[in-house]
Amino acid sequence: MSRLRHCSLFLLLAVFIHLSIRSVHGELANGGHQDLPALLAFKAYNPNATALATWAGPNPCSGAWFGIRCYRGRVVGVFLDGASLAGAVAPLLRLGQIRALAVRNNSLSGALPPLDNATASPWLRHLLVSRNHLTGSLNVSLGALVTLRAEHNGFRGGLEALRAPMLRSFNVSGNRLAGEISDDLSRFPSSAFADNLALCGTPLPRCALAYNALGSVSSSSNATTSIAAQSPSGGVSSSNGGFSKRSLIALMATGIGNAVLITVSLAVSVAMFVYMRRKLRSAKDASDAAPCLEEEEDKRNGGDGKCQKSSGLVCFEGGEELRLESLLKASAEVLGKGVSGSTYKAVLEDGIVVVVKRLSALQFPAGRRKAFDRHMRLVGRLRHRHVVSLRGYCNSNGERLLVYDFLPNGSLHSLLQAHGGGARSLDWAARKSILFGVAQGLNYIHTFPARPALVHANVKPSNILLDEHGGACVSECGLMRYATNIQHSILPQAARFPPDLFLGRAAATASPAPASRGGWHGYAAPELAPGAGAGARATQESDVYSFGMVLLEVVADRKAADGEEGGEGEETMGMVRIGMLCTAEAPEERPAMAQVLAMMSEFM
Repeated sequence: MSRLRHCSLFLLLAVFIHLSIRSVHGELANGGHQDLPALLAFKAYNPNATALATWAGPNPCSGAWFGIRCYRGRVVGVFLDGASLAGAVAPLLRLGQIRALAVRNNSLSGALPPLDNATASPWLRHLLVSRNHLTGSLNVSLGALVTLRAEHNGFRGGLEALRAPMLRSFNVSGNRLAGEISDDLSRFPSSAFADNLALCGTPLPRCALAYNALGSVSSSSNATTSIAAQSPSGGVSSSNGGFSKRSLIALMATGIGNAVLITVSLAVSVAMFVYMRRKLRSAKDASDAAPCLEEEEDKRNGGDGKCQKSSGLVCFEGGEELRLESLLKASAEVLGKGVSGSTYKAVLEDGIVVVVKRLSALQFPAGRRKAFDRHMRLVGRLRHRHVVSLRGYCNSNGERLLVYDFLPNGSLHSLLQAHGGGARSLDWAARKSILFGVAQGLNYIHTFPARPALVHANVKPSNILLDEHGGACVSECGLMRYATNIQHSILPQAARFPPDLFLGRAAATASPAPASRGGWHGYAAPELAPGAGAGARATQESDVYSFGMVLLEVVADRKAADGEEGGEGEETMGMVRIGMLCTAEAPEERPAMAQVLAMMSEFM
């Protein structure tokens, strides 16, 4: 009986503790997200920053906060490169589970707080704070850290407090660091320590040589002082063995001349050393065998920071944690197969979900590798709310893989093809919003500063994806320009509604449809149809045609599903007129996407 009573008491105590823990957790949930205080403390330094305008609301993991990536309800990544931010970086380092922090090319100041497993996230793997105004010492001791980019700041002191055994990408050039480089850091190239004049040791010149050179100057100065001190108090020697005034002056002039000569020689040597080091820096960086996560900004192409691993995976902003081996081992789900290749949904080891597209070797052979790489690096710079971000790509060993953000709501094609209530649930306002988003994305692509101008080359509903809020995002920009046969690549998915569908309603206000003049070729413009010639290439005008076809299909599908209500008839016919203009047979008669956007804005 006594034992039963003890068991009952123990059970009641366990229930009480469990309820107490749940109560505390509930209070935390009611009081706000665990990571909210640190993020708002950082925002307080920049209350009017454009990049932080979306930092509002109680949940930073809602998907609306710019630059924030979450995993299982906690912030694991902050990406705010080039966001014109000021203040201290310390609040962001208080995020309990952050794994990647990228705040390069800003105006952040103050000291970097000491970082270890007790004061910072033990899962912090990538710390990128280069090109700011940070000061203080580098006191970092994190076992998981693999990337530390702190170049072009104002850090001082030595590197003895920097302990990161897993470090693979490292750069502290352009600071005010001093002292000897530790053995653990000596494996990195000299470019990682450049422009820190007081640093020495492998891979820079040995510290003993630097100290001896400084010591020789000091010795010469001391010798001159000693000789001068040996002269009589009057400064003029007597005739029985002392220095004459003329001899003393000559001796001092000789000493000063030697000191000046040594100083000039040292200055010339240092200048030559710096010149040769900068001249050979690119060659040394190219031969560096250590894998790196991030490379310097590509000034020639005006690109954003990108990283290239030894495995051949090149990644862009937001893809710093990608690893080729992780992609290959990830659990994958086939999303679709087409002429261009197969698309998979991949769940990585840390729970991050991405889309991997494996390009067809038939359509994308190994030739034109350099042109393909240049284009991918250009597409990797595209960042717009209506363009799917390319996070990385691989182009080696006959494999071409593209890594995109995963958008959970599928494609416009699947939505239009849905049976039952799928198509009917897409009301007129949602259709207009999708079309307007696609127009914004295409206009951004067409006006992006690039030579030659960017072209999407394959606008169709299956390449229009929907994000978690139902917003339209254009995917696979420019990919089909590098396909072996663009006509065969873009035609298999034919539009269901040719332009002459609305002729009976639009005849009074629109010119004859392209179908009545030159035939209809699905989403592809007439100049890209079979028989147009092997040299036919997609242009911005052909993009406009394809967008017009998508517009007409979305409007027609709405008419077939819902009919017209109230004053929507005028808006419908207005959209039809825009579609007619876009699908003019002659490319020069089609409006630019900026004009299309202006016309559509009247109905938004």
